[in-house]
Amino acid sequence: MKIAHLSTFWPIGYGLSLYTDLLIQGMRAHRPDRHTILAEIGSAPADTEAYQCIPCYRRDQDYVEPIAAAAAAAQPDVLIVQYAKDLFGHDNRLPRLLTRLRELGVRPVVNTHSVYPETWRSGYRPGHSAAAFDRAVAESASLITVHSPRMKHDLITRGVAPDRIAVVPHGSQILPEGDVAQSRTQLQVPQDAKVILFFGFIWLGKGIEFLLDVFRGVQRQVPEAFLLVGGHTRHRRWALYVSYLRARAALLGISGRCRFWGGFIPQDVVPVVRATADVVAMPYRQDYSSVSGVMHETAGMGKLMICSRIAKFDEVELNIDRGLTVEVNDREAWIRTTVRLLRDEEWARQMKEKIRRFAEETSWENVGKMHGDLCQRLVEGH
Repeated sequence: MKIAHLSTFWPIGYGLSLYTDLLIQGMRAHRPDRHTILAEIGSAPADTEAYQCIPCYRRDQDYVEPIAAAAAAAQPDVLIVQYAKDLFGHDNRLPRLLTRLRELGVRPVVNTHSVYPETWRSGYRPGHSAAAFDRAVAESASLITVHSPRMKHDLITRGVAPDRIAVVPHGSQILPEGDVAQSRTQLQVPQDAKVILFFGFIWLGKGIEFLLDVFRGVQRQVPEAFLLVGGHTRHRRWALYVSYLRARAALLGISGRCRFWGGFIPQDVVPVVRATADVVAMPYRQDYSSVSGVMHETAGMGKLMICSRIAKFDEVELNIDRGLTVEVNDREAWIRTTVRLLRDEEWARQMKEKIRRFAEETSWENVGKMHGDLCQRLVEGH
């Protein structure tokens, strides 16, 4: 069975590059087939024992024929599309591509990482809605994979047939917690601090302004608390927002115990940043169904977490512990739970055990097997 992936890839540093790399590793743990990556131009051509990377398309152009030509040359049995709106658009191109791939005898699987509210506007015609786009994708694909039952439910309610959707969790990379003292020395974070980490791209939907208010309340009870905001905005034109957050921290009187990273964190530095944390905070506000790669990475390192009680963190509430999720705007509950994670050693130990168990259940090896089994069934005609 020959598997191909449609995605960004290294050295493009978006999450889909890492996701695709880890998924290939997880799938090859069970079937050591060599994979093909049909990658966005800007990815580096590569030819290794594990995969061949072929840059072939641009996200801002009509990518249908360039990708179809690359797929015709590679001749995969199954092509897994790592769908993200900013990579493949929310218009007619992806449904056209999926139809073209099926004409070539390729079975396209769309691994969609977010399901947007059905009334959201899209560029897809006719309909100009997220629901119309999702129905068109489902009609053209061999299979849609999503990461949570809620995502499947949301697709079904807009008219996608249940048997065209499979739920496969996001993978967790199992890693050691890291050397806390060494990491803090490297990043110049106080050794005796109780470090709360925010990690990832910064934008309004991540709730960082709210987190600053929460941190001020936490520090009043835990004077040694320290807030590290790791990451930056996806686009430089939004950097003014980070300047505003720094000014807000100064206004709140917490800037002496708060540090903003100030830029993109290279992949080789990510484990160092994560290792500094006592608790990873995810106060997100997204009003659509998806899951969090940051949460899975946090679980994979066995780190404590506190998350908003929204669809994105259904897994935390249902599969780890509801006590690690808090209502979005309940500032006092956020303060209370964060302080408990930092001070109540027995409860923190119990939560860490549950987090590690979840990470093992959703390891990339397990998730890779799920994807591989689905591909095998497609090839066999089931």
